[in-house]
Amino acid sequence: YEEVHVPPLKAKPLEGTERLIPIAEMPAWAQPAFGGMKQLNRVQSQLYETALLSPENMLVCAPTGAGKTNVAMLTMLHEIGLHRRGAGGAGGAGGA
Repeated sequence: YEEVHVPPLKAKPLEGTERLIPIAEMPAWAQPAFGGMKQLNRVQSQLYETALLSPENMLVCAPTGAGKTNVAMLTMLHEIGLHRRGAGGAGGAGGA
């Protein structure tokens, strides 16, 4: 058989207002879901506000390893945040 190695594409530099979201900027109660991570990746950072802070529907299509599972986690945390006592929603400060 013949092995063919295709090198990964080099990521483009972040554009103007684009930035990676640090886990420390998330609500304190949501941070443990991302233990061991310092920041979201590019795809997750672009979808962060919609996934965690809004009730909007999303359709995410991205290659394997792009971070879709953590985007799904953000949407689950949004729902959990809506039902936390005294939290006032996903961005709420109530409790740990």
